Amino acid sequence: MDIHIDQPASRERITDDDLLQLANRAQGNLRTLSLVKCSKITDDGLKRVLERNPRLIKLNVPGCTRLTVEGILKCLKNFKCRNTPSGGIKQLRVGERYDVQQIHFEELKSLIGEDSCRQRSTVKRPRFYGQRYSLPCGDDDCAMDIEVCPRCQFFRMVYDCPAESCQGEKMEPHSCRACRFCISRCYQCGRCINDVGETFCLEPLCSDCRNQVKV
Repeated sequence: MDIHIDQPASRERITDDDLLQLANRAQGNLRTLSLVKCSKITDDGLKRVLERNPRLIKLNVPGCTRLTVEGILKCLKNFKCRNTPSGGIKQLRVGERYDVQQIHFEELKSLIGEDSCRQRSTVKRPRFYGQRYSLPCGDDDCAMDIEVCPRCQFFRMVYDCPAESCQGEKMEPHSCRACRFCISRCYQCGRCINDVGETFCLEPLCSDCRNQVKV
């Protein structure tokens, strides 16, 4: 059984108790838990769900603002120490967090399995900015969604550029791969942009997407 909660009407209301009640329907056979921007879910709520679902292998919690990186680590440690049938979480998505330090990152890699955390150079599917929440947990082959940004060296989500001009033979490899704080990207298509035009949107748009908005 898989649980995916990402619709605004659901994610804004669901509490720890609601989540536990929903997860109990799996009778310990929950395999994937995906909570996108569920602002009421806490470290304790996540802990209780993991305790009752030893077969869980995929955890997706981007935008869950009440979850702390320390709390997530503690949950994963306890989960793995119980010698669960799954052998521990194999895939983790935490989204664009700002509190992940190197010690956290190394611990997360170790808990998930360093061998399964492939280097980005071997990953077949690129990650584009506009897809940061749209891809379900498991739709790419990275064990974690965060990595070291090539530019700022912080541990964040790093994006590729879909623009053909950035993928040509004359371009240096991964020259515009970086977190969104180092390179501004179009909210619609994900390409890197230098000029951020004024629109009624709160997110930056490239000139092509901006023209479509004006039409």
